[in-house]
Amino acid sequence: MMADTVKERKYVMSASARKAKRLDIVRAAFLVIAVLIVLIPFYISFLYSIKTHSDISLNRLAWPNHPTINNYVRVIRENKYVAIGFRNSLLTTIPTVVILLFSTSMAAYVLARNHGPFYKIMYSIFISGVLVPFQCIMLPLYMNIYNMGLVSTNLGFILARSGLQVSISVLAITGFVKSIPRELEQAAYIDGCSKFGTFWRIVFPLMTPINVTQGVLNTLYVWNDYSTAVVLLREDSSRTLPLAQIIYFGENMSELNLAFAFFMLAMLPVLILYLCTQRFIVSGIMAGAVKG
Repeated sequence: MMADTVKERKYVMSASARKAKRLDIVRAAFLVIAVLIVLIPFYISFLYSIKTHSDISLNRLAWPNHPTINNYVRVIRENKYVAIGFRNSLLTTIPTVVILLFSTSMAAYVLARNHGPFYKIMYSIFISGVLVPFQCIMLPLYMNIYNMGLVSTNLGFILARSGLQVSISVLAITGFVKSIPRELEQAAYIDGCSKFGTFWRIVFPLMTPINVTQGVLNTLYVWNDYSTAVVLLREDSSRTLPLAQIIYFGENMSELNLAFAFFMLAMLPVLILYLCTQRFIVSGIMAGAVKG
């Protein structure tokens, strides 16, 4: 009887071990497929950017016999919109991210620490912007910016992109603020700190993970924005990188190596930013998802 029981336990344990092993294999296969889906487009872009025109014609996916960085040199020297695009993207992305950093942090703190009907309504209004497609507000947005005389200006684009990013930023940061213990603020009040001082000295430093996360995500959204840029930026001198890339790609359809070199140059700043801040991003997303 005891022997049969031991055999049954061993059989159950071995079956559980086999099931766990199969699940591990499935997870590993899923992760490999996901990584390939992400990396293959990046690999093709980089591959084309270091190939000559003849190498692309001969074998599109093979590693080139003679890799070259001359494509990057040619793009920088020959394409005047590289400098214009980088300048305008920097002049619009940095102010937008800074405006969102301070404004949404303060708004999220107020909404997270107050539970009256007014604040609930305001929170609903804030996050309702996530549900509105850009196509629904495209014409009103253009008309408002046009009436202010800010079409084809960096200021107009900054105002528009800041407004479009407020909803998702407030949604994420409010959830993070709710996870910060109120006892820290109460201790600061006892020590004589004002509410304003408590926020900037106690709460805001604790919001570093979610602020860095939103900073990187907002940088990606603004830096890579095409829809808002094509609506508001009508002149050549106001083009950001996405507009410059589309125009350059259309002009160099026969020389894909140059077009993809431009793509890689435009991707490089945000890629470096992400790699430098990725440890904050994971913790910020996880912490912001604890409470909503």
